[in-house]
Amino acid sequence: MLVGLNKAYIYFDTAFVVVLISLMLQGWTLAPAARKLHIALPRVDRGPRRIELDLPGQLEQQLVGYAVRPKSLFLKRGLIPSWSKPTLVIRDERILSPTEAEPVAAGDYVYLLAPPEKAEALDRFFVDMPPSSAPDPHLLGDFVVPGETALGDLAAAYGVSIPAGEEALTLADYFDIHLDRAPSVGATLPLDSIVLVARSLGGGRVNVVGLRLPEDEDELPPPTRVDRIKHKLSDVWSQLSGV
Repeated sequence: MLVGLNKAYIYFDTAFVVVLISLMLQGWTLAPAARKLHIALPRVDRGPRRIELDLPGQLEQQLVGYAVRPKSLFLKRGLIPSWSKPTLVIRDERILSPTEAEPVAAGDYVYLLAPPEKAEALDRFFVDMPPSSAPDPHLLGDFVVPGETALGDLAAAYGVSIPAGEEALTLADYFDIHLDRAPSVGATLPLDSIVLVARSLGGGRVNVVGLRLPEDEDELPPPTRVDRIKHKLSDVWSQLSGV
């Protein structure tokens, strides 16, 4: 059109329509295609507003504050990592100690002491938990269990020992409490003779956990507990594969 080409408006209109249709088709089909190909990533929610206060006179702890959300992990499960310590709660313009504020309610402001390098990992405890959904079976490998499996059920099924008092925790809770950073795919935690591996995440939490078993390098006469666990896992996986 700039150089006065013959019937230039036809080329211009054709290119305009082709580009417009291409963009519309790609935009509308991108999300369904990604889900169909099992490459869609979960939506990343904005983190909570974190208030940080450096404490003069010492460098080992930082005071971090959060508003308690109605569906947060902290409120619904009462979970908090062992390296952080709640120090005060603000409710209705009143300053309360954690004991005085029990039970913590939505809308409260909680302030915790935490090491500066780990303070950001507290964010996941104060965001609203997404609704749980079944993990995509196409993403599963050998010897995997859902993140909502209770530690007690895992111990009963596979004969592993778990810390006292943590039987009711889920595997996702176990990662949240004992991992000193936000979980990521491939993060590992030991549990007795096996290693838990984060295989998939949803909403910042582990929703699929792999069980890594130690390899025996010696001879294999009488079967060890690890051998029995492997045998049980093989049976479970065979049953699942046949469903």
